Amino acid sequence: MGKHYGQLDLDERIELSRHNDAGRARNEIARIMGRHPSTIGRELKRNNLPKGGYKPASADRIALSRRRRRSKIERLSPLGDHVRDHLAMGWSPEQIAGRLRLEESQHRVSHESIYRFIYRWPVRREKLHRYLTRAKATRGRRYFKRRREPIPGRRAIHERGQSIDNRSQFGHWEGDLMLIHPH
Repeated sequence: MGKHYGQLDLDERIELSRHNDAGRARNEIARIMGRHPSTIGRELKRNNLPKGGYKPASADRIALSRRRRRSKIERLSPLGDHVRDHLAMGWSPEQIAGRLRLEESQHRVSHESIYRFIYRWPVRREKLHRYLTRAKATRGRRYFKRRREPIPGRRAIHERGQSIDNRSQFGHWEGDLMLIHPH
């Protein structure tokens, strides 16, 4: 069974808790559940209760609240104002994030977080996307490659005819570069 990289659901958290309570190692739990060991380790670390122990229902609530939490830019008004001001001055998200890093600001944020902030639904009404170079209202799909259809009637190179291999007919010659020297 291949590894599954999505988020854990409540049933998987219950199974994880059962294996963890039985004293199994994280690598073993990961192998049994078909998950990556770092996923199991991260889940146990992030969603443990403050007084210790992993409880599946509590872990599910903690994970849900983390997913619903607003971004750092939305939560920290000085950072949000800084980002908005610099976007209005024509700075790109990469420049803003880089400058925050260079100045060793107490608030750091990645350029990807700034893009997510700009295109996040509640912030969209501010139309911050207009300050970007392309000024697109929606963000395109990322990391999506359209599968190309094969060329119709295509033949493999090892299936070509003898006349092509001999280069005896016009049009079957190969050349990477042709130079014409004027005399």
